[in-house]
Amino acid sequence: MLEYLFFNQAIADKFIAFLKSKELQWSQHDDPMLGSIVIKTSEDIADDLWDELDDYHEELGLEDQKLLEEGLADTETETNAAGIYIQLSGGDQTVAQIDPDVMNRMLEVISMDEFNQFVETIVSSVENPDDSPICKKI
Repeated sequence: MLEYLFFNQAIADKFIAFLKSKELQWSQHDDPMLGSIVIKTSEDIADDLWDELDDYHEELGLEDQKLLEEGLADTETETNAAGIYIQLSGGDQTVAQIDPDVMNRMLEVISMDEFNQFVETIVSSVENPDDSPICKKI
């Protein structure tokens, strides 16, 4: 299953409308741990459609982030938060909190796909430790 994370129902609804326009089946559930909305759809789709979904999700993500930040803004103090939503191989989910400035700097030089691939590599390495020398792995 492909999972797409949103923090605002109106933005999630835009993504759902997009899925419907592509005649894709989907399901939605709320993640109380993150206070988020997760939209799931099958990963058995053509690569170009998969890319289109990811591109649209990334576009909506900027709008979703803006609305989230506006909701977090306080009249006395402003709070910035960033986190990585991580799906573990056993099905468990967790969030790794990251300094928002560091996250923004990383996303200035790499794409969201590259970032996700980086995180997946780390998660896989933690879940499946291999202490052989790095030169043997290449």
